[in-house]
Amino acid sequence: MAASARFEQFTLAGIAALHLGVGLTHTYSHAAADVPIPAAQQVYIAIVVTLLPLAAVWLAFRRSLRLGAALFAASMYASFVFGYLLHFVIDSPDLHSNVTGDSAGVFFHTALNLALIEFVGFAFGLVAAARRAR
Repeated sequence: MAASARFEQFTLAGIAALHLGVGLTHTYSHAAADVPIPAAQQVYIAIVVTLLPLAAVWLAFRRSLRLGAALFAASMYASFVFGYLLHFVIDSPDLHSNVTGDSAGVFFHTALNLALIEFVGFAFGLVAAARRAR
């Protein structure tokens, strides 16, 4: 396998690991700030935000880098839109400016970092999938 393919696989894995770590910290900040996560959102977070990027990385290493990168891009895009709307647009308890107290800073910064990581993950996955389509 070419060095560029290995670089893409390990970069996807690195972004996924960073995303998982920041996501777990953000989940903790929800509990610390007493911001509930409704059941439907918990299911979406578990499947789309948490499991799909990991499945995509597995796919990129074991089956098809192109398909794995495309799935990774799709999961990061879906995660970005979901998090961006909930944390920065829609007026709800999840809106960063509605969170107060000692955990408000961690809540905001982890939400912001998730958005940045997801956007980068989307872009990198899209480019990697397109490169493999040739």
